[in-house]
Amino acid sequence: MGDTLWLFGLPCSGKTTLAEGLVGPSTVHLDGDYLRNTLSSDLGFSKADRTENLRRAAGVAQALNEQGFDVVASFITPYRSQRELVAEVVENVSFVFVDTPLEVCEERDVKGMYERARRGEIEGFTGIDAPFEGLASDEAGLEVRTATNSKERIIAEINETLDRKLDPSHVFIGRWQPLHDGHRTIIDSAADNGKDVVIAIRDTELSEKNPLTAQERRDLIETVYEDHPNVETMIVPDIDTVAIGRDVGYSVVAVPEDISGISGTETREKYGKSELLEGRHFRERSVDTRLPDHE
Repeated sequence: MGDTLWLFGLPCSGKTTLAEGLVGPSTVHLDGDYLRNTLSSDLGFSKADRTENLRRAAGVAQALNEQGFDVVASFITPYRSQRELVAEVVENVSFVFVDTPLEVCEERDVKGMYERARRGEIEGFTGIDAPFEGLASDEAGLEVRTATNSKERIIAEINETLDRKLDPSHVFIGRWQPLHDGHRTIIDSAADNGKDVVIAIRDTELSEKNPLTAQERRDLIETVYEDHPNVETMIVPDIDTVAIGRDVGYSVVAVPEDISGISGTETREKYGKSELLEGRHFRERSVDTRLPDHE
């Protein structure tokens, strides 16, 4: 029997971004926008239609749970009565209120739906001319704040507080001379999704190919991942061979061709030691913007 994690909050509060960071191999993400375009394409945005949309979503979540899948659902779910309905339909459900101030949600609204609602072009928009009932004092659920905490910290808090079943830890072993964007792409695939990550740093002797000490590399990595409480580092003796157990559950990460093509040697040749330690060789990390939801 699977479990359902139900994220609710204002449009553009960060529900979808958090949900995508909480999914795993046996987890299904149910998103409000997707259901509106498929199963609930016949519904409008009246309170009755919104409630019916959530009833259908809850039914899908329960069916998936009964098949052994975990579900992460992201829906506005503005009324307490609607959350009570979800709890009646879904046997194992935990609610997370994504508490983001209205002004922050409006700033994140890349489609300008809040602005259109304020001009009267969209009726029944939650937070403008339709009410939103936050988590009541006597209502079970976890409250998180995306305006003041990073996605990674919130994901870690949700996993720890709700004692969610997580995927096994990931261990990445390397020289990291230096840590570059190819490394980060691989590590981030686990670290940004709340997995426990150990970055093992080989204690290589100093040379032209190994200009940074193990401690310098460790300091750089810890600076890069300082907002990831699920990431830890350790220095290990230099390693010649890594033995992978046969049929005991270990797996080897497959590296995409465009990532494997990023060269540590070229990075070292292009930047000086001080620039490497300051992280100037990293590309600008793109800001993740999401289309606002209006379930």
